[in-house]
Amino acid sequence: MQIFISHSSKDAEFAQGICELIERNNVKCFIAPRDIRSGREYAEELVNGIDHSSAMILLMSENANHSPHVLRQVERAVSKNIPILVYKLEETALSKSMEYFLMTHQWINAQGDENYVDILRFVNDLKGHHRPENLAAEEQQMNADRNSAKHRNVIAVSVFTLLVLVIAVIIGIGIHNTRNSLKHTIAVGDTITFGSYQNEPINWRVLKLSDDRNHAVLISAEILTMKAYDAPEGGKYNWLDGKDYWTKDSEADTDMELQILVRGNNIWSNSNIRAWLNSTDEVVAYTDQAPAATAMAERKNGYQNEAGFLHGFTKEELAAITDTQNITKTNPLYDSDTITTSDRVYLLSLEELQWFDDAGISKFALPTDAAVKQDESCWYLLDYNDFNIEECSWWLREPVKGTASKCYLVGNGYTQELLRMENAGLEGFGIRPALTIDLRKMP
Repeated sequence: MQIFISHSSKDAEFAQGICELIERNNVKCFIAPRDIRSGREYAEELVNGIDHSSAMILLMSENANHSPHVLRQVERAVSKNIPILVYKLEETALSKSMEYFLMTHQWINAQGDENYVDILRFVNDLKGHHRPENLAAEEQQMNADRNSAKHRNVIAVSVFTLLVLVIAVIIGIGIHNTRNSLKHTIAVGDTITFGSYQNEPINWRVLKLSDDRNHAVLISAEILTMKAYDAPEGGKYNWLDGKDYWTKDSEADTDMELQILVRGNNIWSNSNIRAWLNSTDEVVAYTDQAPAATAMAERKNGYQNEAGFLHGFTKEELAAITDTQNITKTNPLYDSDTITTSDRVYLLSLEELQWFDDAGISKFALPTDAAVKQDESCWYLLDYNDFNIEECSWWLREPVKGTASKCYLVGNGYTQELLRMENAGLEGFGIRPALTIDLRKMP
Protein backbone atom coordinates (compact mmCIF):
# COMPACT_ATOMS: atom_id res chain seq x y z
CA MET A 1 0.00 0.00 0.00
CA GLN A 2 1.18 3.51 -0.83
CA ILE A 3 -0.08 6.98 0.14
CA PHE A 4 0.57 10.01 -2.07
CA ILE A 5 1.33 13.20 -0.13
CA SER A 6 0.27 16.28 -2.09
CA HIS A 7 1.66 19.60 -0.87
CA SER A 8 3.00 22.97 -1.88
CA SER A 9 6.78 23.25 -2.00
CA LYS A 10 6.49 25.91 0.72
CA ASP A 11 5.02 23.27 3.05
CA ALA A 12 7.71 20.69 2.24
CA GLU A 13 9.12 20.56 5.76
CA PHE A 14 5.71 19.77 7.26
CA ALA A 15 5.01 17.24 4.49
CA GLN A 16 8.28 15.45 5.20
CA GLY A 17 7.31 15.15 8.85
CA ILE A 18 3.96 13.56 7.93
CA CYS A 19 5.75 11.23 5.52
CA GLU A 20 8.18 10.05 8.21
CA LEU A 21 5.32 9.50 10.65
CA ILE A 22 3.36 7.35 8.19
CA GLU A 23 6.37 5.32 7.07
CA ARG A 24 7.21 4.55 10.70
CA ASN A 25 3.82 2.85 10.72
CA ASN A 26 4.98 0.55 7.90
CA VAL A 27 3.10 2.29 5.08
CA LYS A 28 5.07 3.60 2.11
CA CYS A 29 4.55 7.18 0.92
CA PHE A 30 5.12 8.80 -2.43
CA ILE A 31 6.40 12.34 -1.91
CA ALA A 32 8.07 14.64 -4.42
CA PRO A 33 10.85 15.33 -5.10
CA ARG A 34 12.22 12.36 -3.09
CA ASP A 35 10.50 9.66 -5.16
CA ILE A 36 11.08 11.11 -8.63
CA ARG A 37 13.43 8.70 -10.36
CA SER A 38 16.52 9.94 -12.15
CA GLY A 39 16.15 10.65 -15.87
CA ARG A 40 12.35 10.36 -15.83
CA GLU A 41 9.79 13.00 -16.79
CA TYR A 42 8.76 14.74 -13.56
CA ALA A 43 5.09 15.04 -14.53
CA GLU A 44 4.92 11.39 -15.62
CA GLU A 45 6.47 10.27 -12.35
CA LEU A 46 3.85 12.24 -10.38
CA VAL A 47 1.00 10.72 -12.39
CA ASN A 48 2.37 7.20 -11.86
CA GLY A 49 2.82 7.95 -8.16
CA ILE A 50 -0.84 8.94 -7.85
CA ASP A 51 -2.12 6.04 -9.96
CA HIS A 52 -0.26 3.50 -7.80
CA SER A 53 -1.41 4.98 -4.51
CA SER A 54 -4.27 3.73 -2.35
CA ALA A 55 -5.04 7.23 -1.05
CA MET A 56 -3.88 10.84 -1.10
CA ILE A 57 -3.22 13.09 1.89
CA LEU A 58 -3.53 16.71 0.77
CA LEU A 59 -1.87 19.31 3.01
CA MET A 60 -4.18 22.25 2.37
CA SER A 61 -2.76 25.72 2.87
CA GLU A 62 -2.96 29.06 1.11
CA ASN A 63 0.12 28.00 -0.84
CA ALA A 64 -1.40 24.67 -1.91
CA ASN A 65 -4.73 26.32 -2.75
CA HIS A 66 -3.05 28.49 -5.38
CA SER A 67 -0.57 25.91 -6.70
CA PRO A 68 -1.40 24.64 -10.21
CA HIS A 69 0.76 21.57 -9.51
CA VAL A 70 -1.31 20.60 -6.46
CA LEU A 71 -4.58 21.21 -8.34
CA ARG A 72 -3.53 18.84 -11.12
CA GLN A 73 -2.58 16.18 -8.56
CA VAL A 74 -5.99 16.48 -6.89
CA GLU A 75 -7.75 16.34 -10.25
CA ARG A 76 -5.86 13.15 -11.13
CA ALA A 77 -6.75 11.49 -7.83
CA VAL A 78 -10.43 12.37 -8.23
CA SER A 79 -10.48 11.03 -11.79
CA LYS A 80 -9.04 7.73 -10.54
CA ASN A 81 -11.49 7.54 -7.58
CA ILE A 82 -8.60 7.64 -5.12
CA PRO A 83 -9.76 8.70 -1.63
CA ILE A 84 -8.39 12.02 -0.42
CA LEU A 85 -7.86 13.11 3.17
CA VAL A 86 -7.62 16.91 3.30
CA TYR A 87 -5.45 18.03 6.20
CA LYS A 88 -6.12 21.74 6.58
CA LEU A 89 -3.02 23.57 7.82
CA GLU A 90 -4.71 26.96 7.88
CA GLU A 91 -7.98 28.66 7.07
CA THR A 92 -8.16 29.51 3.39
CA ALA A 93 -10.95 30.29 0.94
CA LEU A 94 -10.73 27.54 -1.66
CA SER A 95 -10.43 28.43 -5.30
CA LYS A 96 -13.47 27.40 -7.33
CA SER A 97 -11.53 24.61 -9.02
CA MET A 98 -10.20 23.23 -5.75
CA GLU A 99 -13.64 23.48 -4.12
CA TYR A 100 -15.18 21.53 -7.01
CA PHE A 101 -12.80 18.60 -6.59
CA LEU A 102 -12.76 18.49 -2.78
CA MET A 103 -16.39 19.12 -1.81
CA THR A 104 -17.09 15.44 -1.07
CA HIS A 105 -13.83 14.45 0.61
CA GLN A 106 -12.89 14.04 4.27
CA TRP A 107 -11.36 17.05 6.04
CA ILE A 108 -9.25 17.34 9.20
CA ASN A 109 -8.45 20.69 10.77
CA ALA A 110 -4.95 21.11 12.17
CA GLN A 111 -4.83 22.33 15.76
CA GLY A 112 -2.09 23.66 18.00
CA ASP A 113 -1.94 20.43 20.02
CA GLU A 114 -2.42 18.16 16.99
CA ASN A 115 -1.00 14.68 17.55
CA TYR A 116 -1.83 13.18 14.15
CA VAL A 117 -4.00 10.40 15.55
CA ASP A 118 -6.62 11.15 12.87
CA ILE A 119 -4.00 10.69 10.18
CA LEU A 120 -2.84 7.45 11.78
CA ARG A 121 -6.47 6.32 12.01
CA PHE A 122 -6.96 7.10 8.31
CA VAL A 123 -3.84 5.07 7.48
CA ASN A 124 -4.89 2.16 9.66
CA ASP A 125 -8.38 2.16 8.17
CA LEU A 126 -6.74 1.71 4.79
CA LYS A 127 -4.64 -1.13 6.17
CA GLY A 128 -7.80 -2.75 7.47
CA HIS A 129 -6.81 -3.17 11.11
CA HIS A 130 -7.68 0.07 12.92
CA ARG A 131 -7.06 -0.31 16.70
CA PRO A 132 -8.45 2.60 18.75
CA GLU A 133 -6.83 1.43 21.98
CA ASN A 134 -3.38 1.44 20.44
CA LEU A 135 -3.96 4.87 18.98
CA ALA A 136 -5.15 6.18 22.33
CA ALA A 137 -2.01 4.83 23.97
CA GLU A 138 0.15 6.44 21.30
CA GLU A 139 -1.72 9.72 21.75
CA GLN A 140 -1.07 9.59 25.49
CA GLN A 141 2.64 8.94 24.93
CA MET A 142 2.97 11.77 22.40
CA ASN A 143 1.19 14.23 24.65
CA ALA A 144 3.49 13.26 27.53
CA ASP A 145 6.55 13.80 25.33
CA ARG A 146 5.22 17.14 24.12
CA ASN A 147 4.65 18.32 27.68
CA SER A 148 8.13 17.24 28.70
CA ALA A 149 9.61 19.11 25.75
CA LYS A 150 7.73 22.26 26.74
CA HIS A 151 9.17 22.10 30.26
CA ARG A 152 12.66 21.26 28.91
CA ASN A 153 13.00 18.27 31.24
CA VAL A 154 15.59 15.59 30.62
CA ILE A 155 14.05 12.14 30.86
CA ALA A 156 15.14 8.59 30.31
CA VAL A 157 13.18 7.03 27.50
CA SER A 158 12.70 3.60 25.97
CA VAL A 159 13.34 2.96 22.28
CA PHE A 160 9.63 3.36 21.55
CA THR A 161 9.36 6.59 23.51
CA LEU A 162 12.42 7.96 21.70
CA LEU A 163 10.68 7.40 18.36
CA VAL A 164 7.61 9.19 19.66
CA LEU A 165 9.84 12.04 20.86
CA VAL A 166 11.17 12.40 17.31
CA ILE A 167 7.58 12.76 16.12
CA ALA A 168 6.91 15.36 18.81
CA VAL A 169 10.01 17.29 17.81
CA ILE A 170 8.85 17.31 14.19
CA ILE A 171 5.46 18.59 15.29
CA GLY A 172 6.49 21.11 17.92
CA ILE A 173 10.01 22.18 17.04
CA GLY A 174 10.53 21.21 13.39
CA ILE A 175 12.70 18.92 11.40
CA HIS A 176 15.64 21.29 11.85
CA ASN A 177 16.59 19.96 15.31
CA THR A 178 15.63 16.39 14.46
CA ARG A 179 18.28 16.30 11.78
CA ASN A 180 20.88 17.22 14.37
CA SER A 181 20.35 13.87 16.10
CA LEU A 182 19.90 11.93 12.86
CA LYS A 183 22.67 13.54 10.77
CA HIS A 184 24.82 10.42 10.80
CA THR A 185 22.03 8.47 9.08
CA ILE A 186 21.79 10.84 6.10
CA ALA A 187 22.06 8.93 2.81
CA VAL A 188 22.55 9.85 -0.83
CA GLY A 189 19.21 10.83 -2.34
CA ASP A 190 17.73 12.12 0.93
CA THR A 191 15.99 15.49 1.15
CA ILE A 192 17.03 17.80 3.99
CA THR A 193 16.16 21.38 4.94
CA PHE A 194 19.04 23.79 5.42
CA GLY A 195 19.27 27.58 5.24
CA SER A 196 16.65 29.92 3.80
CA TYR A 197 16.04 32.14 0.79
CA GLN A 198 13.45 34.92 0.66
CA ASN A 199 12.48 33.92 4.23
CA GLU A 200 11.56 30.41 3.07
CA PRO A 201 13.44 27.25 4.15
CA ILE A 202 15.43 25.58 1.38
CA ASN A 203 15.04 21.89 0.61
CA TRP A 204 18.15 20.13 -0.68
CA ARG A 205 18.87 16.69 -2.18
CA VAL A 206 22.00 14.82 -1.06
CA LEU A 207 24.06 14.26 -4.23
CA LYS A 208 27.26 12.84 -2.73
CA LEU A 209 28.74 11.75 0.58
CA SER A 210 32.42 11.70 1.46
CA ASP A 211 33.98 8.32 2.21
CA ASP A 212 34.00 9.13 5.92
CA ARG A 213 30.37 10.36 5.66
CA ASN A 214 31.29 13.63 7.35
CA HIS A 215 30.62 15.82 4.31
CA ALA A 216 27.70 15.95 1.91
CA VAL A 217 27.29 17.68 -1.45
CA LEU A 218 23.79 19.18 -1.68
CA ILE A 219 21.79 20.49 -4.65
CA SER A 220 18.62 22.50 -4.16
CA ALA A 221 15.60 20.27 -4.68
CA GLU A 222 13.87 23.00 -6.70
CA ILE A 223 14.69 26.03 -8.79
CA LEU A 224 14.96 28.85 -6.26
CA THR A 225 14.98 31.88 -8.57
CA MET A 226 15.31 32.92 -12.22
CA LYS A 227 18.34 35.07 -12.97
CA ALA A 228 20.88 35.90 -15.69
CA TYR A 229 24.27 34.22 -15.38
CA ASP A 230 26.07 37.49 -16.10
CA ALA A 231 25.10 40.95 -17.32
CA PRO A 232 26.60 42.26 -20.59
CA GLU A 233 29.65 44.36 -19.72
CA GLY A 234 28.45 47.13 -22.04
CA GLY A 235 25.38 47.62 -19.85
CA LYS A 236 22.74 46.72 -22.44
CA TYR A 237 21.95 43.39 -24.06
CA ASN A 238 22.82 43.22 -27.80
CA TRP A 239 23.39 46.96 -27.95
CA LEU A 240 26.59 49.00 -27.79
CA ASP A 241 27.51 52.55 -28.81
CA GLY A 242 24.26 53.02 -30.67
CA LYS A 243 24.59 49.79 -32.67
CA ASP A 244 22.10 46.89 -32.61
CA TYR A 245 23.51 43.33 -32.42
CA TRP A 246 20.18 41.48 -32.37
CA THR A 247 20.40 40.68 -36.09
CA LYS A 248 21.36 37.23 -37.25
CA ASP A 249 25.03 36.73 -38.19
CA SER A 250 26.06 39.98 -36.51
CA GLU A 251 29.67 40.71 -35.56
CA ALA A 252 28.90 39.59 -32.01
CA ASP A 253 28.52 36.00 -33.21
CA THR A 254 32.26 35.72 -33.92
CA ASP A 255 33.95 38.53 -31.99
CA MET A 256 34.66 37.14 -28.49
CA GLU A 257 35.33 40.49 -26.83
CA LEU A 258 32.18 41.94 -28.35
CA GLN A 259 30.15 38.97 -27.09
CA ILE A 260 31.14 39.75 -23.52
CA LEU A 261 30.20 43.41 -23.99
CA VAL A 262 26.73 42.76 -25.43
CA ARG A 263 25.72 39.26 -24.24
CA GLY A 264 27.55 38.62 -20.96
CA ASN A 265 30.60 36.70 -19.78
CA ASN A 266 30.41 32.89 -19.52
CA ILE A 267 33.49 32.54 -17.27
CA TRP A 268 32.33 31.37 -13.83
CA SER A 269 35.08 33.12 -11.87
CA ASN A 270 34.02 36.55 -13.19
CA SER A 271 30.26 36.04 -13.31
CA ASN A 272 27.59 38.04 -11.49
CA ILE A 273 25.84 34.87 -10.40
CA ARG A 274 28.96 33.56 -8.60
CA ALA A 275 29.33 36.86 -6.76
CA TRP A 276 25.66 36.79 -5.72
CA LEU A 277 25.59 33.14 -4.66
CA ASN A 278 28.64 33.50 -2.43
CA SER A 279 27.68 36.77 -0.77
CA THR A 280 26.34 37.09 2.77
CA ASP A 281 25.97 40.86 2.42
CA GLU A 282 22.79 42.89 2.22
CA VAL A 283 24.47 44.86 -0.57
CA VAL A 284 26.52 42.66 -2.92
CA ALA A 285 29.75 44.13 -4.27
CA TYR A 286 30.09 43.44 -8.02
CA THR A 287 33.52 44.04 -9.56
CA ASP A 288 32.21 44.66 -13.09
CA GLN A 289 28.85 45.49 -14.71
CA ALA A 290 26.22 44.86 -12.00
CA PRO A 291 23.19 42.70 -12.90
CA ALA A 292 20.78 45.62 -13.28
CA ALA A 293 17.47 45.03 -15.01
CA THR A 294 18.39 47.53 -17.74
CA ALA A 295 21.31 45.30 -18.77
CA MET A 296 19.18 42.19 -19.32
CA ALA A 297 17.71 40.95 -22.60
CA GLU A 298 14.17 42.02 -21.67
CA ARG A 299 15.23 44.50 -18.97
CA LYS A 300 13.73 42.32 -16.26
CA ASN A 301 14.86 40.13 -13.34
CA GLY A 302 17.68 42.44 -12.33
CA TYR A 303 19.27 41.50 -9.01
CA GLN A 304 21.83 44.21 -8.27
CA ASN A 305 19.68 45.42 -5.35
CA GLU A 306 18.98 41.95 -3.91
CA ALA A 307 20.85 40.76 -0.83
CA GLY A 308 23.35 37.95 -1.38
CA PHE A 309 22.06 34.39 -1.47
CA LEU A 310 23.70 33.54 1.86
CA HIS A 311 22.32 36.62 3.60
CA GLY A 312 19.41 34.62 5.07
CA PHE A 313 21.56 31.84 6.53
CA THR A 314 22.29 31.75 10.26
CA LYS A 315 25.83 31.89 11.65
CA GLU A 316 25.58 28.21 12.55
CA GLU A 317 24.47 27.29 9.04
CA LEU A 318 27.24 29.34 7.46
CA ALA A 319 29.77 27.60 9.71
CA ALA A 320 28.61 24.22 8.40
CA ILE A 321 29.29 25.16 4.75
CA THR A 322 32.76 24.17 3.55
CA ASP A 323 34.72 25.78 0.72
CA THR A 324 34.71 23.77 -2.52
CA GLN A 325 37.57 23.96 -5.02
CA ASN A 326 36.00 24.15 -8.48
CA ILE A 327 37.90 23.79 -11.74
CA THR A 328 36.27 25.61 -14.66
CA LYS A 329 37.20 26.22 -18.30
CA THR A 330 38.28 29.79 -19.01
CA ASN A 331 39.43 29.96 -22.63
CA PRO A 332 36.62 29.82 -25.20
CA LEU A 333 38.86 28.11 -27.78
CA TYR A 334 40.99 25.65 -25.80
CA ASP A 335 39.94 23.01 -23.27
CA SER A 336 43.34 23.09 -21.57
CA ASP A 337 42.89 26.54 -19.98
CA THR A 338 41.21 26.34 -16.59
CA ILE A 339 40.95 28.29 -13.37
CA THR A 340 40.32 27.02 -9.84
CA THR A 341 37.91 28.94 -7.66
CA SER A 342 37.09 28.48 -3.99
CA ASP A 343 33.31 28.63 -3.58
CA ARG A 344 30.90 28.22 -0.72
CA VAL A 345 28.01 28.02 -3.19
CA TYR A 346 28.33 27.10 -6.84
CA LEU A 347 26.60 25.84 -9.97
CA LEU A 348 27.40 22.36 -11.28
CA SER A 349 29.61 21.53 -14.26
CA LEU A 350 28.77 19.12 -17.08
CA GLU A 351 30.94 16.42 -15.51
CA GLU A 352 29.23 16.79 -12.15
CA LEU A 353 25.83 15.97 -13.66
CA GLN A 354 26.93 12.34 -13.35
CA TRP A 355 26.32 12.70 -9.61
CA PHE A 356 22.57 12.71 -10.29
CA ASP A 357 22.77 9.32 -12.02
CA ASP A 358 24.96 7.90 -9.24
CA ALA A 359 22.46 9.13 -6.62
CA GLY A 360 19.34 8.07 -8.52
CA ILE A 361 18.01 11.65 -8.57
CA SER A 362 16.24 13.30 -11.50
CA LYS A 363 18.11 16.13 -13.21
CA PHE A 364 14.84 17.91 -13.98
CA ALA A 365 13.50 20.38 -11.43
CA LEU A 366 10.37 22.38 -10.70
CA PRO A 367 10.55 26.00 -9.57
CA THR A 368 9.26 27.01 -6.18
CA ASP A 369 6.05 29.03 -6.13
CA ALA A 370 8.10 31.98 -4.87
CA ALA A 371 10.47 31.70 -7.86
CA VAL A 372 7.55 31.81 -10.30
CA LYS A 373 6.09 34.86 -8.58
CA GLN A 374 9.47 36.61 -8.55
CA ASP A 375 10.10 35.98 -12.26
CA GLU A 376 9.22 39.15 -14.17
CA SER A 377 10.27 37.64 -17.52
CA CYS A 378 7.41 35.08 -17.37
CA TRP A 379 9.41 32.74 -19.63
CA TYR A 380 8.57 29.81 -17.38
CA LEU A 381 4.84 30.61 -17.43
CA LEU A 382 4.88 30.83 -21.23
CA ASP A 383 6.18 27.25 -21.49
CA TYR A 384 3.85 26.16 -18.72
CA ASN A 385 0.71 27.70 -20.24
CA ASP A 386 1.47 26.87 -23.88
CA PHE A 387 3.03 23.41 -23.53
CA ASN A 388 2.12 22.32 -19.97
CA ILE A 389 5.82 22.05 -19.07
CA GLU A 390 6.24 22.12 -15.29
CA GLU A 391 10.03 21.81 -15.18
CA CYS A 392 12.36 24.80 -15.54
CA SER A 393 15.74 24.98 -17.32
CA TRP A 394 18.65 25.74 -15.00
CA TRP A 395 22.17 27.13 -15.47
CA LEU A 396 25.40 25.15 -15.23
CA ARG A 397 28.71 26.94 -14.71
CA GLU A 398 30.14 25.29 -17.84
CA PRO A 399 31.00 27.63 -20.76
CA VAL A 400 30.26 26.54 -24.33
CA LYS A 401 33.46 26.00 -26.29
CA GLY A 402 33.97 28.49 -29.10
CA THR A 403 31.97 31.24 -27.42
CA ALA A 404 32.66 33.85 -24.76
CA SER A 405 29.02 34.39 -23.77
CA LYS A 406 27.17 31.07 -23.86
CA CYS A 407 26.77 28.57 -21.02
CA TYR A 408 25.18 25.16 -20.78
CA LEU A 409 21.87 24.61 -19.04
CA VAL A 410 19.89 21.51 -18.08
CA GLY A 411 16.71 21.69 -20.15
CA ASN A 412 13.09 21.34 -19.10
CA GLY A 413 12.42 18.00 -20.80
CA TYR A 414 10.44 19.44 -23.72
CA THR A 415 12.87 17.89 -26.22
CA GLN A 416 14.93 14.70 -26.11
CA GLU A 417 18.08 16.75 -25.56
CA LEU A 418 19.11 17.07 -21.93
CA LEU A 419 21.22 20.21 -22.45
CA ARG A 420 20.69 23.59 -24.06
CA MET A 421 23.05 26.54 -24.70
CA GLU A 422 22.11 30.16 -24.00
CA ASN A 423 23.79 33.55 -23.65
CA ALA A 424 24.74 34.55 -20.12
CA GLY A 425 22.71 37.76 -20.22
CA LEU A 426 19.33 36.02 -20.60
CA GLU A 427 17.37 36.48 -17.40
CA GLY A 428 14.57 33.89 -17.42
CA PHE A 429 16.45 30.69 -16.55
CA GLY A 430 16.67 28.93 -13.22
CA ILE A 431 19.29 28.98 -10.48
CA ARG A 432 19.82 25.65 -8.69
CA PRO A 433 22.66 26.14 -6.20
CA ALA A 434 24.99 23.45 -4.89
CA LEU A 435 27.13 23.45 -1.75
CA THR A 436 29.09 21.13 0.52
CA ILE A 437 28.32 20.90 4.23
CA ASP A 438 30.12 19.41 7.19
CA LEU A 439 27.51 17.12 8.75
CA ARG A 440 29.30 17.29 12.08
CA LYS A 441 28.57 21.03 12.23
CA MET A 442 24.94 20.90 11.13
CA PRO A 443 22.90 23.09 13.49
